[in-house]
Formats: sequence, C-alpha cells, structure tokens
Amino acid sequence: MRKPLANTLNGAKTCGAKSKRTGKPCRQPAMPNGRCRLHGGKSTGRPIVSSQWTKEMIQQRKSVNALLREAKGILNLFDD
Repeated sequence: MRKPLANTLNGAKTCGAKSKRTGKPCRQPAMPNGRCRLHGGKSTGRPIVSSQWTKEMIQQRKSVNALLREAKGILNLFDD
C-alpha cells in the first residue's frame, strides 16, 4: 500500500482532503489555509447580480408591456 504524499514535487504541502469514494487524500498543492483551490481555497467572489431582476426593472418591464398591449388593442380597432 502506498503512503500519501507529504509534499508535491515543488515542495508544497498537499491538500489532504479525502475522497468520499476511495478515501485517498487529494494530491493537489495546498494553499496557506491547508487546502487546495478546489477544497476550500480562495473564494470566487461575490456572485454578479444582474440589474435585470431588480424591483425597478421588473416594474419598468411591466409598464412597457402594458403600453404595448394597449397599443395593440388600439391598432386592432383600425383593422375592422
């Protein structure tokens, strides 16, 4: 049986997070917090929130759609 690597080739410590299926430790180089970038590393940052779904934008779309419906209704009066 092979022992887990204590260090990677460049001398950095390994992550050490264990796999659920195999129980073997991760062999990625660890960051200062002791884990690799996949197992608890740096945050990817705050998710980008689109301004498309703010209350103001939703209300604006509803207003525009109401105006379009009204305009279509008026145009349908002239189709007769």
